[in-house]
Amino acid sequence: MSNINYSKLLNLFLSFLLINSSLLIIYSVFFPNSTFLFFGQSYIEVLALTDTGGNGHINLLTYPLSLYLMCTLGCIQYLRTQRFFYLNFLTILWTTVLVSRIISLLIKGDVTIDLYFFFGILTEFLIAPSLILFRNKLIKDS
Repeated sequence: MSNINYSKLLNLFLSFLLINSSLLIIYSVFFPNSTFLFFGQSYIEVLALTDTGGNGHINLLTYPLSLYLMCTLGCIQYLRTQRFFYLNFLTILWTTVLVSRIISLLIKGDVTIDLYFFFGILTEFLIAPSLILFRNKLIKDS
């Protein structure tokens, strides 16, 4: 019985993650300079990204979009197939993001408490542990 509950919770969690990453794909590709959701700033301003010239404008799109696309495709594939391979992929992906965030915080150490902190940085600290918890519960129950 608990396997069904964790499975449903994981599917709900991944559906939310899928919607979120899909929305980020749309904004980053098609509306980077328009007001981003309820932030009152553009997508580029919310992420504090600037075009530094040269190929900077390509980098601003490539790196965040790579993360969003990998997350979106991983969520779609897991929700479609329920195969642990995709859950493992998402767990590795978001653990890597979390480790990268921790390293950047340790090196830079300058965190601004704003809307992006709560909806961006803080969520990065929740996604990987949540995926690990779901993964461990599902493995234990199977």
